[in-house]
Amino acid sequence: MKHTLLPLLACPACGGYPLALAVSRATRETAWSAHVSGDAPGYDRKARTMEDVLEGTLTCEACGRTYPVSNGIPRLLTDPDRAPPASAHAWTTFDKAERVWEEAFLDVIQPLEPADFLGRTALDAGAGFGRNALFAARYGAEVVALDESPEAVDAARRNLAGLFSAHVVQGDVTAPPFREGAFDLVFCLGVLHHLREPRPAFDRLGRLLPSGGRLSVWVYGPRQGFTALANRALRSLTTQMEPRQLHRVSRGIALGLRVFSHTPTRYLEPIPVLRGVVHHLPVHDHHRWPFPVVVADVYDRLRIPVTHTFTGETVEKWFEDQGFVDIVVTRRVRNNESFRGTGVRR
Repeated sequence: MKHTLLPLLACPACGGYPLALAVSRATRETAWSAHVSGDAPGYDRKARTMEDVLEGTLTCEACGRTYPVSNGIPRLLTDPDRAPPASAHAWTTFDKAERVWEEAFLDVIQPLEPADFLGRTALDAGAGFGRNALFAARYGAEVVALDESPEAVDAARRNLAGLFSAHVVQGDVTAPPFREGAFDLVFCLGVLHHLREPRPAFDRLGRLLPSGGRLSVWVYGPRQGFTALANRALRSLTTQMEPRQLHRVSRGIALGLRVFSHTPTRYLEPIPVLRGVVHHLPVHDHHRWPFPVVVADVYDRLRIPVTHTFTGETVEKWFEDQGFVDIVVTRRVRNNESFRGTGVRR
């Protein structure tokens, strides 16, 4: 955790800020003047290094609650005893040079483009293992990757290592541990449809923006077809499995997808007469994903239920109800229907 993250944080229980940081163990990393102002806490101008806090404590001076910093990640959960759903991201890495990840991010974040991130302070709400936050940082944003899962944030810290402008925080999207108006840009991609009560989370994320800040979301539309039926049937059997047992099941399903969906898509998609056929295969568009990422995707689909689906009209109304302007909602169709929505806070 770098000191430059501290001004963005707030107590998720009472909203108090700033939080007091007590450092138990730290290291230092290279930091140039382009990264941070010369008088920033933790910055050594002469050595050109910034302190990276590995272990410590954050204390809310308003309500007295304390939160740990461990493995370089502030753990800002309102109920640390409530275990979030286990994630397969403990095993997840990805090739940062593989173009498919950037293409996927630019697809779901439309109509935003790389230039829209330059110089912004951004939040990736529900960041998983950090692949979207990676590109936001590369495009010039100071970005915070937020996720509730300990496996996910540990993986995100590994995957974002070396990017000075990328931070990782463990916290709940429904009680985001940041002060109101902290971010210029908040994006929440593929998360709201998994929440029991997505609307309050949407409203809370909107309050993290000042006037002129932008919120972008991507959500599932109504599920249909064989993939939806198979997911529901499998979830009835897998939601209570022990994590490693579910991981083994997910590997088996991922292997089946590789053989019967991804491989045919890879070789037959270039043939025009067969393209329409392979595009009806389950999750065919994941054929370029590395196998461990396919496994993690299957795992999360089976562990974390889709509790809500959305129409484009619903997404647009949510933005309107919160007073957003410049609202754009677009439909995306791959294996199923989904919707991208973005708006600017008035």
